[in-house]
Amino acid sequence: MSCLRKWGVVGLLFAAVLWMAPGQARAYPEEPYSLDEGPKAHTKRFHLLGELGLFAAGKLEGDQRSIVLSPLFEMRFQLAYNFLMQVQWGFSYANVKQEGAGAENAFRVGNPYVAFHYQGKKNQFSYRIGAGVGIPAATLSDDVNDRVIQGEAYRLAAALRGNTNFWLWDPHTVSVIVPIAFERRKPSGFLWGAYLDTGALIKLNDKSPRTSKTDFIMQMAAMMGYQATDWLRVGSRFTFVLIPKFNEQKTQLAVEPYLRFGNENGFGAIRLNINIDNPNGFSFDKRQVWGLRLGGGASF
Repeated sequence: MSCLRKWGVVGLLFAAVLWMAPGQARAYPEEPYSLDEGPKAHTKRFHLLGELGLFAAGKLEGDQRSIVLSPLFEMRFQLAYNFLMQVQWGFSYANVKQEGAGAENAFRVGNPYVAFHYQGKKNQFSYRIGAGVGIPAATLSDDVNDRVIQGEAYRLAAALRGNTNFWLWDPHTVSVIVPIAFERRKPSGFLWGAYLDTGALIKLNDKSPRTSKTDFIMQMAAMMGYQATDWLRVGSRFTFVLIPKFNEQKTQLAVEPYLRFGNENGFGAIRLNINIDNPNGFSFDKRQVWGLRLGGGASF
């Protein structure tokens, strides 16, 4: 009976959430993942999104050659007209080959990230503010040799994205993040956006590559886009990531041109991340990192 009562309470809470969810909802703005198209409110409550990040290059260190495939999945659920839940989870596969030696492979699970956002829209302006937590699922093994390739899988998954959302790829770490975003959509088709994510990275043990127990992180992005046709948008994002006490990854500046095609029910996107400065740039110099990101999403 006690078990039945518990499941009954869970069922009532779930029914209450569905009852509170609006008949007209909209995804919060973020380029090029926005599903909030046109002047009317979005009518779908569930949003599924994903991308595949790719990096394949020659000699990063000595004779080492690396290939990285990094999928990232996201779900958004409209709890109420102004409140939205977001879940992100990334993964990384790395293949590293030393000249004269066999290839080493590693598949690693990133840190799931759960956030809740308050969002609103006034005339041409959209905005949101929220709070999120990164759950420490990303780990490195005890074996020192295995740890090298595993650490490379996480490092390159972050690097091919200009170190944005670094908390997804930081092993043995709990993160607390506060995201803020503003966008302005003009009737002429131009779109501007500004994004700021700040928070703390708290390492759980000495397996983490960071030297400090707790690191502050600040991620800033600026975006400009143009709706060229009803189904095609072009634009670019400029990002800057700061982790002041993490000397190896203290700052990263990147630019990311993109193409987005689709409508409010589904879309695809192609993004090319170009790291401008150290530690991962300039991207197309020898031993540096770029990232090709193929994404898409749908609403239900």
